[in-house]
Amino acid sequence: MKGSVKSHIKQANPSLVIMVLMVGAASAMSSRFFTAANLRNVLTQTAVLAIVSAAQCFALLIGGIDMSVSSVISVSTIFVAMFSHSGPAGLAFAIALALAVGAFTGFVNGMGIVRFQIPAMIITISTQAFLKGIALILMPSSGGKVNQAFVKVIKTRVGIFSVAFLLAVLTYASAWLVLHYTRFGRRIYAVGNGELYAEQSGIDTKKITVMVYVLSGLIAAFGGIILSARISSGNPLVGDSYAMDSVAAAVIGGISMNGGVGTIAGALSGAVILTLINNIMNSMGISPYYQYILKGALLMFSLMLFQIKRRRTV
Repeated sequence: MKGSVKSHIKQANPSLVIMVLMVGAASAMSSRFFTAANLRNVLTQTAVLAIVSAAQCFALLIGGIDMSVSSVISVSTIFVAMFSHSGPAGLAFAIALALAVGAFTGFVNGMGIVRFQIPAMIITISTQAFLKGIALILMPSSGGKVNQAFVKVIKTRVGIFSVAFLLAVLTYASAWLVLHYTRFGRRIYAVGNGELYAEQSGIDTKKITVMVYVLSGLIAAFGGIILSARISSGNPLVGDSYAMDSVAAAVIGGISMNGGVGTIAGALSGAVILTLINNIMNSMGISPYYQYILKGALLMFSLMLFQIKRRRTV
């Protein structure tokens, strides 16, 4: 799947156009939108959703979906809040534990799909519920204390960019390299374009599927670790919105839910679009309930657009 940067950006054009139009409209409606403070706020808010959307991107590209990312995020914030305050060793343990749980959750998801033929939606909702129960037992409500040195580092600003956003960019750069310049990435697209054809080409589709879900769990846990620093606590419900929002961001950004189509750049632009929706509507004093309506409408429109394109190419 090697290709030029230009070709990858071209695939994400619809979401990029939407993003540019939204920025233009927001700037016209409010002179405060293009201030350094607000732009920094938008980029910081985008960071975690962008990271989780990258995780979702891998699952969608093989024709799957990962709803467990929400609970992986919540549990990760709890681990950091429970153990990191004791010092560097506690922080390292918390991060390692969160990543291990994320990877293991992904492994369970992958094995459920390839070994027991459980649909991706069902197995990932099951692990989502399981982890949510553990999160609520460990911390029934928001609490704990995150290592303040860690919080300070994540919230550090480099111009209008926070370290959290720069880590999101690093995540995307790494994912882009993996997807487009490694054998593993090419096999992900091959599985998404047709599992049977991929198997006939000598690709171990079961192995690729398990690896993808392990990677998705790892990236989601990483997002939860970053989020814990942003909210400075653990929260058993803080990840709830990220499951659907990450799917919406990826699909709006051009990732096909049928698998095999789309680029990681599109998922990033989709995450920015959803964050802009929240930012613009909040600045206008519009009820958060209408944000759900607009997000749902964008997702439905993107899915319909995909189906129209698919029919034209068949």
